[in-house]
Amino acid sequence: MKSAMKLNVLFGAIFSVLLINVVIVNHGFSASSGNLYFKNSIIETEKISALAQDWASHETLEATIRPAKSSSYYIVQFEGISGSAFRKQLQKISDVKRYVPDNGFIIKLKGTALDLERLNHLQWYSHYGSYLKVEKTLLNLSKDSQVTLNIHLFSDEDSERVQKEVLALPIQVLETSRTLMKAQAPGSVLSKIAAVEGVEWIQKAKEPKLGIIKVENVGQVEVQRRNDFDQFDGYATGSKVLNADALYSAGIRGQSEKIAITDTGLDRGRLDSLPRDLAGRVDKTYSLGRPSVGQWDDPVGHGTHVAGLALGNGALSQGAVRGVAYEARLIFQSVFRWISQRGKVEKGMVLPTAVDKLFEISYNDGARVHSNSWQYDTGAGQYDVQSSLVDEFVWNHPDFVPVFAAGNSGMDLDGDGLIDPASIAVPSTAKNCISVGASENFMLRGGIQAPWSILGTTGSDSPASIWGGEPIASDLPSDSLNGIAAFSSRGPTEDGRIKPDIVAPGTNNLSLKSKADEVDENESWGTFNDNYIFMGGTSMSTPLVAGAVALVRQYYEQVEKRNFISSALVKATLINGAQDLFPGQFQNFKEIETTRPNMQEGFGRVDLGASLLPSLPRVRRSIDDTQGVGEGEERTYSLKVTHPQEALRVTLVYSDYPSSPSVVRALVNDLDVTIQDASGKVFFPNGLSEADRLNNVENIDLDTVRAGTYTVRVRGVSVPVGQENSGKQPFALVISGGIEL
Repeated sequence: MKSAMKLNVLFGAIFSVLLINVVIVNHGFSASSGNLYFKNSIIETEKISALAQDWASHETLEATIRPAKSSSYYIVQFEGISGSAFRKQLQKISDVKRYVPDNGFIIKLKGTALDLERLNHLQWYSHYGSYLKVEKTLLNLSKDSQVTLNIHLFSDEDSERVQKEVLALPIQVLETSRTLMKAQAPGSVLSKIAAVEGVEWIQKAKEPKLGIIKVENVGQVEVQRRNDFDQFDGYATGSKVLNADALYSAGIRGQSEKIAITDTGLDRGRLDSLPRDLAGRVDKTYSLGRPSVGQWDDPVGHGTHVAGLALGNGALSQGAVRGVAYEARLIFQSVFRWISQRGKVEKGMVLPTAVDKLFEISYNDGARVHSNSWQYDTGAGQYDVQSSLVDEFVWNHPDFVPVFAAGNSGMDLDGDGLIDPASIAVPSTAKNCISVGASENFMLRGGIQAPWSILGTTGSDSPASIWGGEPIASDLPSDSLNGIAAFSSRGPTEDGRIKPDIVAPGTNNLSLKSKADEVDENESWGTFNDNYIFMGGTSMSTPLVAGAVALVRQYYEQVEKRNFISSALVKATLINGAQDLFPGQFQNFKEIETTRPNMQEGFGRVDLGASLLPSLPRVRRSIDDTQGVGEGEERTYSLKVTHPQEALRVTLVYSDYPSSPSVVRALVNDLDVTIQDASGKVFFPNGLSEADRLNNVENIDLDTVRAGTYTVRVRGVSVPVGQENSGKQPFALVISGGIEL
């Protein structure tokens, strides 16, 4: 520990007052640096002690400092020891709350700062200051303005005390959960809320929206009121593209799985009048948007359409309009609500303040797949409170698979024919969910058959289009299976992670039509007949993938007789077998700039056949290591390539510990996967020439291999927060190729 350490006790007191003046706001970072990386500041801990001594001489500051003994939440940084080993030291004197890159933790100290002084390998510490806790967009808020906030607490053990302190301020609390408060407050009290010990992060509350693209009166088909399904060549819903026929033939149709869907509602909201495509398979319904009246009907039509794509059995179409897991059961959470705005009553939706409330309900009902065709429009791929809550739930329930729409914010604002990057929506920015983008379906009739340039016009009186650059401008929405929908949100996330994870068809999807009286057919992509309607968006891609997740789970349970199926294994399986769509649908133009992974398609389009039942001589081997690896530990797998004509694919996925919304880099535990060939050459994941330090999904594709022995290694590079009992990070590994393992 440095000789200047005692200065940090004083610095901890004035930290929240002065931090903005002494740090460099820059989101670049390096694993080897001694800095701590928060979204609002980079703390250069090598320099901070000397600065603290200078500040202490200012008389104006001495009147404003907070006594260090009143602080309980601290930032600590370590050196010369592993994160897991230092965490064990910290646990004797504190509750460890969050990891902070690089080599730091946020803790709740049980005693005093003197306990920190006695620790070995402690490099630096300070009070967790107010300035670090506030979303940047709020920092310049005027004192007179009113804003609706999400106030996130470190843990529910502090909830009663923290909420009591916050409630003493002049704010209006709208909703509370274990660790999240939604409140309306004037800008003048923001700093006072941030000063409450136990508050982790404060952000502006965002309203949810559906992942559907609405277009009006552009090439829509008229109501045909007939059953001419042959014209769609089996592509009606888009499920055909996911290549599940071999699973269906093997009896894997989702019948052992429950899929939970959170959406606008279901048909007329009556079990006795559900469409035959869903009849008898709806286990439970919830009226979360209209609890006082208990209604769960679907005035929007969105939720009914989504349900049909996930698990409709096509009874009203002789099987032609059939979802992916068409024998699965459904738990439906309706979040529709009529909302009064400017004297008008409009259609809207309302979600619990904390997204994990949705998961708790469905998990307790037996669902392990949760489909979410909605998002918060928060900009360029932020990792926020909701993202952290998603990751936390999966960390604590590792067999739960949340599937989220990536969003529909794809635009080509510079007109170069490429969709601009960095538009992934929250909470699909979470590490432990499956984030789904939209590829094109193959539908040359019905729905919307108009070029993207017309669909993306910015106004009725303006020819400008958000998709006005060629070749996107002239492209049709569903004329190529290798295309990515123009509207589909692109990665990366704000911290550079790969998103979306995968894609599935999301244009001109035909599915169930709600019979609720208030449904407006003009809000769809066109009506086919009395039972089915067209829609498009990442909203439609998402339930297709949720259905695929259900089939993967059933396969592992019934065919491979696995008692436990981790979310990480399901995700790794889908990614390993996904089809790379590079370079996209256009000749002489790369819609997708690199082979997978990339920020347009993630790791590719779902292919269930390739993921679970590859054609011989190609085989798949899946490892669900629930014990995992600790820091410095390694798992080694030797495999023999016997059929070198088959590409070798290795996919590592692990459900990572939740990150703090206040820090720059979301990754907490860092596992690496490599492949070494017989000559000693080492191959790294995700198209890199070195280890990946950002993603908890790592994939290696070797298209050219030789017969012989290859070695796959999974190494625990840094595991500061492992599982409670073992201190290790569980992982899933899927290997496919012409191999013997």
